[in-house]
Amino acid sequence: METANLICIKELQQILPHRYPSLLIDRITKIEPRHYIVGLKNVSIGEPYFQGHFEDSPIMPGVLILESLLQTGATLFLQDPEYYGRFAFFASIDKVEFFESVIPGDQLRLEMEVATMNENQITMKGRALVDGKIVCSGIFSFNLAHRPSKAQIHATASVHHTAILGKNVVIGANTIIGEHVHIGDNTRIDSNCFLEKWTRIGESCRIHFGCVIGSEAQDLKYKGEKSWVSIGDRNEIREYVTINRATGETEVTVIGSDNIFLTHVHIAHNCVLGNNIVIANTTNLGGHTIVDDNVVIGGMTGIHQFVRIGKGSMVGAYTRLPQDVPPFMLCEGNPALVKGLNSVGLRRNGIQRSSIAELKEIYKLLYRSDLDTASSIDVIKENSYSSEEADYLISFVTVPSKRGCIKKQDSV
Repeated sequence: METANLICIKELQQILPHRYPSLLIDRITKIEPRHYIVGLKNVSIGEPYFQGHFEDSPIMPGVLILESLLQTGATLFLQDPEYYGRFAFFASIDKVEFFESVIPGDQLRLEMEVATMNENQITMKGRALVDGKIVCSGIFSFNLAHRPSKAQIHATASVHHTAILGKNVVIGANTIIGEHVHIGDNTRIDSNCFLEKWTRIGESCRIHFGCVIGSEAQDLKYKGEKSWVSIGDRNEIREYVTINRATGETEVTVIGSDNIFLTHVHIAHNCVLGNNIVIANTTNLGGHTIVDDNVVIGGMTGIHQFVRIGKGSMVGAYTRLPQDVPPFMLCEGNPALVKGLNSVGLRRNGIQRSSIAELKEIYKLLYRSDLDTASSIDVIKENSYSSEEADYLISFVTVPSKRGCIKKQDSV
């Protein structure tokens, strides 16, 4: 049974993005959720299209009848909480037929029935009737697109005209967004930040007060060439962090996703950082540093250029790090020394006990045996290890490196 004014015009204006003269339905009288809908359109001589269609014999354009059907079908989904706030765009129409003319004074009954549906595209069978007679029918497909939102830019901020901002981006007071900066959806950049140029920021990042990102490489070899900073998603970048562009044409300083950089961290040119990294306050990464996933670096740490820090390792606070840290290790000191295996970190990351046992064996050969480093590696290569973690550690310590791995502590 139909209910008059089930959805009235005021509610339709909240559901549909259309406004006069493009809003073509007056009310909805029946809804069967995600299946069937009936709308009404009162055809009036006062509507602007009748001024030219046609002067002596006004007829509602067929394309507007089709649009009325689309708006009715779209309402079935846009009033649904799952789809509310989207746009409906025609994808295709098929088997459209017109049987009668529609003139001022008619009331169109608009019926739409779902034929197929998926997350983004809906196909519906539709027909328009006047006084019970079908005037038009067809099959309609339309896409339900997310409605774009405007970035929230503070009045005192400056955004270069070449910058691209995603939806729900927030730009704080006095922040400067330079040329060719791309900022992903739902990212928030607080006050007094400077994203200089040639920088890409992913989605859902938070960049706090006073950060400088995409500034020129602090490198005598840098001559102003076009290079980039690329930052992934869901990164938390705290106050006064600085991240430099790379040296070299088209080269990139790369930051992964889900990282936390605390206050005053500096990441120099051509660094490559992975995911789920925590870097504590006032830590400096020299140029070309590589930091793999799941690394924790304590505060006030200085890292030499070209150093590699292996996956799952932990560097203690106040460390001077002139050489590579093998994966899964604990290290600290001035200069740094490997103190043990990061067993707690391994367990937290769900590494199996059998894999941890293999890593312990490799660690003992490298750092607790009487063998020198080269001999330790020879023995490790001769052994048979089955875990991915062991293979990764062996590969790390045997691959050529500019800095070399941290050596054994000298016997006292």
